[in-house]
Amino acid sequence: MKKISILLTILAILFIFPIEALAVEYSIEKTRIDAYLQENGEVHVTETHTYAFEGEFNGITRSLIPKKETAIVDVSAKEGDQALDVEQQVNEYRVYRSGSDETITVDLSYTIENGIEKYTDVARFDWPFFDQSNESDYNQMDVYVHPPKPTEGVIAYGEDEAAGSESIEEEGVVHFNMGHVDSGENGDIRTAFDASLFPNATLTEDTAIRGEILAKKEELDEKQAAYEARKDFFTTISPFIIGAFAIYLLILIIYTVRKRNAVQQEVERRFGTAYFVPKEEMSLPATIAYMNARLVNEKTLTAALLDLVRKGYVKHDDEEHFIVMERNTDHKHESLLLSWLFDKIGRNGEFTLKHLKVYTKDKKNHKAYRDDFHKWKQAVLEDIKGNKLKSNEGKLRIVVGISSLLLLPLIILFGIYGLFLSLAIMIVFFGTFFSFACLYSPRAVKGERIYKQWKSFQAKYPSLKEQEWEELQDDEQKRAFIYSLGTNNKHVNKASDKMMKATPQFNSGTQTDFVMFMVIAAAINHDFKEAHTTAAAAYSSSGGTPGGGVGGGGGGSGAF
Repeated sequence: MKKISILLTILAILFIFPIEALAVEYSIEKTRIDAYLQENGEVHVTETHTYAFEGEFNGITRSLIPKKETAIVDVSAKEGDQALDVEQQVNEYRVYRSGSDETITVDLSYTIENGIEKYTDVARFDWPFFDQSNESDYNQMDVYVHPPKPTEGVIAYGEDEAAGSESIEEEGVVHFNMGHVDSGENGDIRTAFDASLFPNATLTEDTAIRGEILAKKEELDEKQAAYEARKDFFTTISPFIIGAFAIYLLILIIYTVRKRNAVQQEVERRFGTAYFVPKEEMSLPATIAYMNARLVNEKTLTAALLDLVRKGYVKHDDEEHFIVMERNTDHKHESLLLSWLFDKIGRNGEFTLKHLKVYTKDKKNHKAYRDDFHKWKQAVLEDIKGNKLKSNEGKLRIVVGISSLLLLPLIILFGIYGLFLSLAIMIVFFGTFFSFACLYSPRAVKGERIYKQWKSFQAKYPSLKEQEWEELQDDEQKRAFIYSLGTNNKHVNKASDKMMKATPQFNSGTQTDFVMFMVIAAAINHDFKEAHTTAAAAYSSSGGTPGGGVGGGGGGSGAF
C-alpha cells in the first residue's frame, strides 16, 4: 500500500509539473550563424551550436519561423561528418543526438526562399534568427551575412539585442557580435547591399529605398548614442546615490539603536529589579497576547476564564461548573467573555463544559462561535493598544516611506540601463526602507518594562525552587500559572507541572485551592481546544504561431 502511494505521488508530480520534472539541464555555449546571400534571392544558412549537457539528453531543438512571403526548406543536421535525424513539428525541428554529460557541436543547414527583398537601388536581407519565443540563453551569439560577391557600400544595423553589434568586415561581410543573449528577447538584423549583386532575384518593388534605410539607421544610431550617454551618466552617479542612501540607512540604524537604548536605560533607572511575578499593569489576557506576538487562541481563552475566577468575577463549584458573581469588570473583553460564555453558550449566568459541548455540537452555532471569539479577540488586542505600549513614530515612518518611494524611479532607470549591481542594491534599500515605514513601532517605556519583566519571569520560572514557590502569595501563584498556560511556553509549562506536583506537600488552605485551580485549567483547556477545532473545521468547509521578430519571423533554441 505504501509503495502504491509513493507511485501515485510521483505520477501526480509528473502530471502537474511535466516540464519541470523532465527538463534537460543544458547551456548553449556558442552559436555561430552564417547567412550566404544568393544571386537568385535565396539565402543559404549554416548554424553551428555548441551545447553543454548535464545528465541524459535526446537531442536539441531549433525553432525556425519564416517571415511572411518566405519559406524555410531543406533543413538538415550533422555532427562532424555524421548526419543526424531531423523531425519537423510545424516550425520546430528536433535533431536527434542522445548522450549524457557531454558537450556537443551540431551543424544545422537550411535555405530561406525569397529571403531577399530587391528594390531598384538595393537588396535587403532583414531577419530575426531568434525572437521573444526563444526559451534558451545564448552565451555567445555571432551572425555573419555574406554577400554573393565582395562589395562596398553595405548598410547594416541591428535592433533590440542586436543593436550596436554590427561591423562591416572585409569584402562586405557583415558581423553581428551580440555576445550573451537572454531568453525571451528579440534581435532583428538588417542589411542592405547593392541591387546589382542579385541579378536573378525577383524585384519586390520598383522603387529606391537606400535613403529610407539610411535615415532609419541614422535615427537608431542617434537613439543608441543617447542611450549610451544616459547609461554613462547613471553609471557615473550611481555610486554617489548608493553612498547617500547607505549613509541615510546608517543614520536611521544609529537613531533606532539609540532610541532603544534610551528606553531600556529609562526602565532600569525608574524601575530597577522587578518582582519575580510582575505586578499587574495590564490585564492578563492582554499581557499574554502582547508577550505572544499578539497571538490569541484557545489557550488565551482558557487563561482569560481562569483570570475571571482569580479576580472573583466568576466562581467555580467544581472543575466543570462556573457561576458569574460580578459583571462590573475592569475591561471590555472581560464583559464580552462573560456575556458570551455565561449567557450565549451557558444559561442564566452559569457555564459548564457540557454547555460548551452541546453548543458547538450544533453546526448552526459554529459561525456565531467564530464571530464571538473574534469580537473577544479584538477587544483583547484593543486593550493592548489602549495601554500605549508602542512609541508614536508616525512622522519618522512617513518620512522614511516617502524616501523609499523616491527609490522606485532609480530602480527602474538602473534596470533600463543594465546597471544590475546598482539595481540589486537599490532594491535592498527599497525593501529595507519600505519595511521600516510599515513595521517600525518601538516599545515605549511601559511596553519595554512589561516585556522585560515577563521575559525575566520566563527565564527564572523553570529554575524556581519549591520553597521559593511556597513563599509566593496565592494571587502571584495563580498569575504565574495563568501566564504560563496562556503563552504555552514549554519550559514555563514544565515548571508549572513541577509546582503542581509539589504543591500538596505544603499548606492545605490556599494551596489546595490552587491545585483545584490547575485541575480546572486542564479540563477547560482541553474542551476549548476541541470546540475551537470543531467550529473552525465546519466553518471552513463551508498550430504554428507567428514569430515576434521582423516580418513575423523568429525562432529559438532548446533541447530534449
